[in-house]
Amino acid sequence: MSILGEIEILDDGTILIEKREFLSKLQKNSQKLINENKLKNRGYSPRFTYTPRDRRYREGTAVQLNCEAIGDPKPKIYWFFNSQQIESSRKHTFHNEGTQLLIYPFLEQDIGIYNCEAVNINGRNKSLNARLEIIKSYPPEIIEGPKSKNVNPGQKIIFRCKAKGEPKPSIGWFFNGIEISSFGGHFQSQLTIGPISRRDAGIYSCMAGNTVGSMTSDAQLEITSSSQLNEIDKQLNNQKTFLKDIVNKATNNIERAIIKTKEELKINSPKDLLKHFKFIGKQQPTELSKSREIYEESLRLIEKHVELGINLKPQEMPTENISFESVLSVTHIQTLMELSGCMSGQFKDTCQDMCFHSKYRSYTGQCNNFDHPTWGVSQMPFLRLLPPIYENGFNTPVGWNKDYLYFGYPKPNPRTVSVELIGAENISPHPFYSAMLMQWGQFLDHDLDFTATALSRQTYVGGARCNRTCENVSPCFNIPLPANDYRLLAIANSSDKLPCIEFERSAAICGSGETSPIFQQITYREQANIITSYLDGSQVYGSTEVDALDLRDLFSDHGLLRFDIVSSAQKPYLPFERDSAMDCRRNFSKENPIRCFLSGDFRANEQIGLTAMHTIWMREHNLIATQLLEMNSDWDGERIYQEHITYKEWLPKVLGMEGYKALIGPYNGYSTEVNPSVSNAFATAAFRFGHTLINPKLERLDKNFNSIQEGPLPLHEAFFAPERLLAEGGVDPLLRGLFASPLKQPMSEQLLNRELTERLFHRAHNVSLDLAAINIQRGRDHGLPGYLEYRRFCGLTVPTNWEQLSFDIPNPEVLARLKKLYGHPGNIDLWVGGIVERRLPEALVGPTFSCIIGDQFKRLREGDRFWYENPGVFTHLQLTQIRKSTLAGIICRNGDDIDKIQPDVFLYFGQNKLAYKKCEQLPKLNLRMWMSCSDESCSFRSTQNNGKNEEEILQEIKRRKRRSKRLYN
Repeated sequence: MSILGEIEILDDGTILIEKREFLSKLQKNSQKLINENKLKNRGYSPRFTYTPRDRRYREGTAVQLNCEAIGDPKPKIYWFFNSQQIESSRKHTFHNEGTQLLIYPFLEQDIGIYNCEAVNINGRNKSLNARLEIIKSYPPEIIEGPKSKNVNPGQKIIFRCKAKGEPKPSIGWFFNGIEISSFGGHFQSQLTIGPISRRDAGIYSCMAGNTVGSMTSDAQLEITSSSQLNEIDKQLNNQKTFLKDIVNKATNNIERAIIKTKEELKINSPKDLLKHFKFIGKQQPTELSKSREIYEESLRLIEKHVELGINLKPQEMPTENISFESVLSVTHIQTLMELSGCMSGQFKDTCQDMCFHSKYRSYTGQCNNFDHPTWGVSQMPFLRLLPPIYENGFNTPVGWNKDYLYFGYPKPNPRTVSVELIGAENISPHPFYSAMLMQWGQFLDHDLDFTATALSRQTYVGGARCNRTCENVSPCFNIPLPANDYRLLAIANSSDKLPCIEFERSAAICGSGETSPIFQQITYREQANIITSYLDGSQVYGSTEVDALDLRDLFSDHGLLRFDIVSSAQKPYLPFERDSAMDCRRNFSKENPIRCFLSGDFRANEQIGLTAMHTIWMREHNLIATQLLEMNSDWDGERIYQEHITYKEWLPKVLGMEGYKALIGPYNGYSTEVNPSVSNAFATAAFRFGHTLINPKLERLDKNFNSIQEGPLPLHEAFFAPERLLAEGGVDPLLRGLFASPLKQPMSEQLLNRELTERLFHRAHNVSLDLAAINIQRGRDHGLPGYLEYRRFCGLTVPTNWEQLSFDIPNPEVLARLKKLYGHPGNIDLWVGGIVERRLPEALVGPTFSCIIGDQFKRLREGDRFWYENPGVFTHLQLTQIRKSTLAGIICRNGDDIDKIQPDVFLYFGQNKLAYKKCEQLPKLNLRMWMSCSDESCSFRSTQNNGKNEEEILQEIKRRKRRSKRLYN
């Protein structure tokens, strides 16, 4: 007897059927068919919403075809080529559930008929045929090349180059085989040189290139020499020690000024401390800046010699106006650079240690990009979006010569612009955003850029201190007080105060060569970013190995940041700065000295709201490193992140959501051809929009969100006041005051509060600084072109008169003041124009600053190989945890006793206490996603079935590792 389901076969062959069970089974199957028929009747067959079209594509490119259909149930998409179904392969890949077909590379054999078919249980639908053709490519052909020329010094010439090809060729220019950087794009059909000097003589090449090939055309530029020039050149060459003597004298001038500055630097104001801290621990940029200053001072001395005729006899004196630029040949410049120590190549890293560089960031940012190892690196020049407009074409700032006119008008006094346009007595609170938005912006800025100031407060000529002269004598570029400035009354009876605001130029840097056809020419003066450009937490960890090691707790070897004291909640404060001979004194008192706190960025003490932010990030690092150490003792504590908060929570509020989508958009991966270096315009002007968001006082709130006993802190008393942080409640009142009080609303008629323009680093015996005037003067010091030039760079309208400008600056009173101050729209400083223009919808900045800021953050993301979303940097599970991170969660974990907070700390909810959530309600990060599979996690899994709890298992793992270490050591 055998049994087959419901059928029984007897030995004699009789078949018995279990009727009841069989009928039951049959009934169920019938019901299933009925249900399927009902389901089928409720749905509908596929209908196309998008199908592929006839197209022509360039040979070798990637082709993407789209096919979208609706149906019930959702249809499945199949692709066909010349009636044959396409299967997934290296050439053909499917995306978005098969709705996208990617063909790469598209070659001649891929020409033909493509269609798609949508299928579900209700039917199938086939699209119309789409024919794909190929566009043949051919290499460039230059149809008009540059012509050789012979010109006199001082003239201007234009070389032209036109080419045809498919795809359209890009045009590049070279001088003696070295590429000339382009500021206007990749299709520049002409090269303008002028005024011509002797160093411009040489071979100029135009190269047209596309994906198929390239072609070059050369031209010779010869410089006509005069008898006077030949005589000067002869004397320079005959006097073998002349250039050496010049450099020696320049070196003595620079070193004398530096020595006097060090001797006379007294720590009697926070401003002195700030200036001194610019170079603490930064020995290399100090030496490079000194070399550049020696180089420029040598050129100044040569210019003086040229003006005096370089000891020529009266009959040999030149009859034409000869400048030092006309005198110096390439050989002379090379000699000067060698003697001054200002040579290129100081930062080159061979990137040979691939075991390290492929997995970890370097402290300096070197080798993040293997093709361009110095991009984004600390102690390198800022990137230029537009060439500088130095008044002498080389290094003198805009406004250095008071008689120099721009668009027919002189540059207005920065202090006058501040008083009449920018300073605001009253401010308005922002209705939606909290003061934390401003504080995060400052903390973020200190991760991106840090401009080194001059090495000396002494003039290189004569040795006078910068606060003892109002003349423009390098490095002093002081800001005169206008005749009607109230500050003149305060210093009228003082014999040691001059009627100007002290201002030293930013330090120059060697080694750029980016803006000159060859490095050994007189290059534009460039300023250095002495920290890394990357969003890499350098303000927490430092930008050099020396700084990083100084911040580490090297005794525990657990990857922790060191600290000296803890709060009442037993949470650490930043360590004190140990090596400096100076104390960080409270701004209003000298009786209670305290050392400054030490962090990865020396500006952590600028104001105590910023100090509080540095403190919680140091605590966050130690918290994460400690927890990960419990799971993986090989963890080094370096993998900490801030990118997610910046791009997901902060930037959409600054640029507006629409501006963020348009200027930055979704992440498309890492590119070796994107330079992440911080631009000069971003650091010196655009990102200083944050100064318009600062309140005149810091709110300090208790657990019930009421003001603490000491009350709010006026901003001028918060500068360099670490003792207030320790003595008046710790970090919690400051943090609550930031996330539970409103941001200052940026308005064209209420720009900077007067704490910043009248009481910045104020002391009774000092002339206070003016942040608005300093911002304007700093932009001129760096040679930044005007506001309208950056509008042109960004593809915006460029008004030529005040009536046209009224659309972008609609406030008639503000427009009238601008007209009175600047005379012509083209004369407006970039920072001034950027902060007064109409803001974009839901944004805190207007279109010009949105363009510059968006450009910077897009390059920072796409040019960073270690960007957290770049595939391979983190696993999918780790990335999911990172996306849970919020600044609110970090504040909750690292405040002393903060238990309530809004999930988005950049939003302000007024008196609505219901907006605050308990900290335990915020998303938690699961750090087990970082557990190393090579040690504890594997050990953890291997011991889970032994009946031990998790704590016992972890203790067992530690004992095993300790035993192993003892055994093998």
